[in-house]
Amino acid sequence: MATIGDVAREAGVSRSTVSSVLTGRKYVSPETRAKVDAAVAKLQFSVNAGARALATSRTMALGVVVGFHEAEFSPALAAYLIALSDAAREQGYSVVLLTEPDGVEAVRRAISGRQVDGFILLNVVDDDPRLEPINQARYPAVLLGMPQDTRGVDAVDLDFAAGAAMLVDHLADAGHREAVFLKWPEELYDSGSTYANRFASSARERAEQRGLRLVPVALPVGPEQVRAALRAVLQDPENPRALLIHNDAAVAMLPFALYDLGLEVPADRSVVSLHAAELARLYVLSFTSVESEPVAVCQTAVEMLAKRIASPDSPVQKRLIVPRLEAKGSVETVA
Repeated sequence: MATIGDVAREAGVSRSTVSSVLTGRKYVSPETRAKVDAAVAKLQFSVNAGARALATSRTMALGVVVGFHEAEFSPALAAYLIALSDAAREQGYSVVLLTEPDGVEAVRRAISGRQVDGFILLNVVDDDPRLEPINQARYPAVLLGMPQDTRGVDAVDLDFAAGAAMLVDHLADAGHREAVFLKWPEELYDSGSTYANRFASSARERAEQRGLRLVPVALPVGPEQVRAALRAVLQDPENPRALLIHNDAAVAMLPFALYDLGLEVPADRSVVSLHAAELARLYVLSFTSVESEPVAVCQTAVEMLAKRIASPDSPVQKRLIVPRLEAKGSVETVA
């Protein structure tokens, strides 16, 4: 039967490093973790998870706190949940989903019962009430979102402001001087949603700088309602022919609305959007876009939380993932 020393020799690391990977007591880089995991698999080394938890006072579970707003699009949220689960598994953790409507109480209950080693908060809003019990207990946590005040909690997100500026620039560089801005329902902005407000604010500012007039249209909730609203927008002769989209349901339903009206991209409409690549694959989207990078964001969030669990007093971290634009020929050049 293989020992921890055998695993260390096979991986070319110290016994303490192997122990850190197996127990989660300290942060280990993904590259080193991969070497240890490969050695464990090759040698068929196993450790009892229950014994590990008792020895380390750890649950080896991360609580993912979901505050899903009805205005959001569930297939897009799924991309983040899958990415978080995959990233946690790579770090040796399981994931516990906390989806109760009362997120504050869910967090309090998980803390009092020591059900998880730390939290990742999704659907973050400014002045997020879920932070209160986390701050009171000084519990390890990471925000997957960037509020104006993170209240001493680590945070990571895509740089939505930079992404919005990229999309506006792409339209302006192609000669467009006006565009319909297809937005989330107004209640999402009113709720303090960090990603929605950061994108919208940056889009307005950049459009003003570039001399591009934006016509904002807040869309309703529900795919069929969105499809009908899109048809109305596309049929209105007063609306610009370019579309700037930050609404997952809108970009998913747009091909159907275009088909309904016999319109083509970019001959009849120019389109740019911010959405996840997984959403593009699911709905066969071929629009120029900024990718929301759920995998990169979630991997960073889990790594930050693992470090926070291992080093509770280390400096607070804030990270914005740099966006990238992928041009797919969905914008017509205007003379």
